[in-house]
Amino acid sequence: MNQAEFRCNRLPFADIWQCAKDIRNQYWPEGRLPVNVEAIVEFSLRLDIEPMKCLVQLTDMEAYLKSDLMGIVVDYDRYMDEKFAHRMRFSFAHELGHFFLHKDMYASFKFESAEEWKEILQGMPDVEYRSFEYQANEFAGRLLVPREDLIHEIEKSVETLKRNNMLEYLKGDPYAVLSRISPQLAKPFGVSTDVIETRVKREDLWPPDVR
Repeated sequence: MNQAEFRCNRLPFADIWQCAKDIRNQYWPEGRLPVNVEAIVEFSLRLDIEPMKCLVQLTDMEAYLKSDLMGIVVDYDRYMDEKFAHRMRFSFAHELGHFFLHKDMYASFKFESAEEWKEILQGMPDVEYRSFEYQANEFAGRLLVPREDLIHEIEKSVETLKRNNMLEYLKGDPYAVLSRISPQLAKPFGVSTDVIETRVKREDLWPPDVR
């Protein structure tokens, strides 16, 4: 397939969310947080993890799923650096989104290198590329941040705000409060504050009802 002809299937949010939940239940049934997505990749799915030097510098990608669906290539320096642990966890989950949602597309494109894959992505129509990546991001977010656990963490935070007499502040500027508490919300899930704030908004859980 010529990448300019690529069309990404329009998957409803509900289908993506259900897929992420099913995969988590199947491969991480203990439900312990954070979800060890690297273990799912390497031990449950038997996908190779292949660190590559200078992947980010060469392609501006931290990771990508191989054409044969047998492994994930990751940037060596970021994979080995603990300060990037949250980013790499999301990158693994994102590539699993492609693995489970876009297998047909990978069957249509054959590539042997990171540079070839980057060239394919750049040749896709912009709207199709955005949909392709958006779906993988949505899968990753739901895989790493189960809705029920997120609701529980928000409820705990609201109780803390109540104890500190901050409900009026919450009502007056809820998104300033979200920014302030997002590090605490994100901690159990092992994700960045950007990811947790996206999940809270996408799941329509903010502002919380504190009437």
